[in-house]
Amino acid sequence: MVFTLTGIVVGYLMFHPYTMLVSFFMNNHPDNTGRLYMNEKSIFTLIQATFDPAMFPMAVSFALFGSITGLLIGMIIDRRKRLYEAELENEKKKAALETLHRLMVTLSHYLLNANTVIGGMVRRSRRNEANVQASLDSIEEEAKKIDAVIRSLKEITEIRTADYTTSGKDLMIDITRNIEEHLKNSRGE
Repeated sequence: MVFTLTGIVVGYLMFHPYTMLVSFFMNNHPDNTGRLYMNEKSIFTLIQATFDPAMFPMAVSFALFGSITGLLIGMIIDRRKRLYEAELENEKKKAALETLHRLMVTLSHYLLNANTVIGGMVRRSRRNEANVQASLDSIEEEAKKIDAVIRSLKEITEIRTADYTTSGKDLMIDITRNIEEHLKNSRGE
C-alpha cells in the first residue's frame, strides 16, 4: 500500500512534470490553445502549465502508471522479505535438528554404555551370588555416570562437538570433562 501511494505521488509529481519538460525541449506537442510549449519563455511557466486542470487526464495516467509500478515494486520487496524470513527460519530449524541429533548421539553413547555395564553386572550377580557386592558397586558407579551425563547436559552453555565415529559423520556433544568433574564431586574428591 505504501509503495502504491508513493508510486501515485512520484507519477504525478515527478514523471508527469518530467515528461512535460522533455516535451518542452523536444518542441513537438501543442497544448489545448494551439500554442507550442517551446513558445513558453520560462520553465516556471511550463511547470505551472503542467499542473493546469487541462493536463489532469495526462496527470492521472502518470499517477496510475506510478501506482502500478509502486505496487509491483512493493510486491517484489515483500516477496523477497518473506523468502529471506523463510530461509532464516529453515536455517534455525536445521541447526536445531542438528543439535538434537548430536544430543541423541551423546545420550545414546553414554546411556547405552552405562546400561550395558548395568545389565552385565545384573547377569553376573545372578550367576554368582558371591560377586553381588562388586556388581552393585559397578551398578552404582554407572548410575553416577548417568547422573553426571544428565547434569552436564543441563549445564551446557556452549556446544563443543567430538567425533563419535571414525568417519566423522556422527558428531556428539563433548561433555567428557564435565562428566569427569561431576563424578569427582560425587565421590568427594
